Amino acid sequence: MKNINIYNKLGVLIIIIGLLNSCTDVIDVNVPNGGARLVVDASIKWQKGTSGETQTINLRESTAFFDINQDVPVKGASVTVTKENDGSIVVFADQNNGSYTATDFVPELNASYTLEILYKGNSYKATETLMAGPVITRVEQIIDEADGDTEIELQVFFDDPRDVKNYYLGEFTPANLPLPSLAVISDKFTDGNENFIENDNDNYVAGVTVGINVYGISRRYYDYLNILIQQAGSEEGGPFPTTPVQLKGNVTNVNDSNEEVLGYFRLGEFNTTSYTIN
Repeated sequence: MKNINIYNKLGVLIIIIGLLNSCTDVIDVNVPNGGARLVVDASIKWQKGTSGETQTINLRESTAFFDINQDVPVKGASVTVTKENDGSIVVFADQNNGSYTATDFVPELNASYTLEILYKGNSYKATETLMAGPVITRVEQIIDEADGDTEIELQVFFDDPRDVKNYYLGEFTPANLPLPSLAVISDKFTDGNENFIENDNDNYVAGVTVGINVYGISRRYYDYLNILIQQAGSEEGGPFPTTPVQLKGNVTNVNDSNEEVLGYFRLGEFNTTSYTIN
């Protein structure tokens, strides 16, 4: 199991800013700029017990590292998702702010869907399968005291289907933070048995309520998140570490296969719950 607290990296950035502010000499850091890249945040999330008909896809363009405009929304694109088994097409309407929304999406477990984005004369595509999510049965809190430190860990339990290869994503969002910590596991050693996904966080303190989502995900997305978690959790190599492995998503430019497209298109059913730290 792998997990990541997104705020570890933000902490490193704050330290860097503090060091730069304390310097008397101006240091120019030459960070290579490969140009703007399309960033695709296309997560179709279907909560158990709901219709799942309202979905949003976000598109933006990347900017240089020190650019004051860190978020450039993509406007004017054409965004559709096609269900492969019946050819039905859902159009995601441009909200003119980088978001594209549909209110008539029809989720179907184990069905394959193809995302297509038409933008600046190019066609970007990705195909994924909508994976079933587990039913959360309980949440347990573990307190680990070692070397004078107290660490709180949450374990979320569910039953794993027998004779099916399954991969799971857990999102843990404490009420005192805006972004989640992530954890992924497979059922390689627990097929057909009770399984759990776990997460620890420095912000788990008494009284804080943690929102928890557990998704079913594809093997490819599981591998993608494993690399993301390993890289984001690595603090080796100083403030600007070299990325050990290129993190490649599943969206490609049909017109130019050499173009690097950032982000991912994925679909997953999920079960949700919450837990208050005690």
